[in-house]
Amino acid sequence: MSTITKENFKEDLNELVDIENQKQMNLAILFENSLSNSKEIRLTEFKDGLYVQANYYNSLEKYKTEIDKLVEQYEEQLDKLFEVCSTRYVNIQKELSAAIQSEIIVVTNISINKQNLEKALEGNDSEKIRYYTNKINASIQKKLNYETIIAECNDRLEACIEQISDFSEKIKINEKLNLTEKKQNKILEFFNNLIKRFNRKKNFENYVLKPSEEHLVQLKGEVEKSIGTLYNQIFAFAAQMEDNKNKINKAYEAMMTV
Repeated sequence: MSTITKENFKEDLNELVDIENQKQMNLAILFENSLSNSKEIRLTEFKDGLYVQANYYNSLEKYKTEIDKLVEQYEEQLDKLFEVCSTRYVNIQKELSAAIQSEIIVVTNISINKQNLEKALEGNDSEKIRYYTNKINASIQKKLNYETIIAECNDRLEACIEQISDFSEKIKINEKLNLTEKKQNKILEFFNNLIKRFNRKKNFENYVLKPSEEHLVQLKGEVEKSIGTLYNQIFAFAAQMEDNKNKINKAYEAMMTV
């Protein structure tokens, strides 16, 4: 059996808490920044695209209310999706915190049982020596198992951050700006502007508002699909974590009966 001292486990415990707390904090900041940045980028792209085209068709003042409504609908869909992303992240983080707390308890118990083993060795109590030796070995294995869960949770938290970028691309609305180059000939430019002003309502509605509304309808379908994927991942992860805990406890009990 490897040499284990109370000081070793005390240092191990402090280091475990510090490292994992810092890692969780860093990942949480990255996740929140990814959410806010992705939302801001998508909204800005969509809104600016609509405003540019509205200005081109001289329709901004007339259709500003309709444009803002479209932007609000887009924001609602972004919030709807990113809220479930947050739910998944929080659930993983809770499992991570629980695993860390369990590992801390195991580390503490190993330190205590190490002291008990030393007393048993001093008293030459064979039964207690066997009991505490098994308990220490079983606890060390339990600690290793929790380390595996902690590593997997951290990997999944990082995957959540990467997933934000993937979803952000899927829910991006690509507005094609139907803008024409300015004519150098003043007479042509005058007639182009005249036609543009005359047809501004028809053109803006046909080339901007209606396509944008269609894009939002398609977006809702994509959002619902992505949310379904997220909930499947949430449920599957919860089932996996429950199964892992049962296996850890059974493995511990099996080692205690040796």
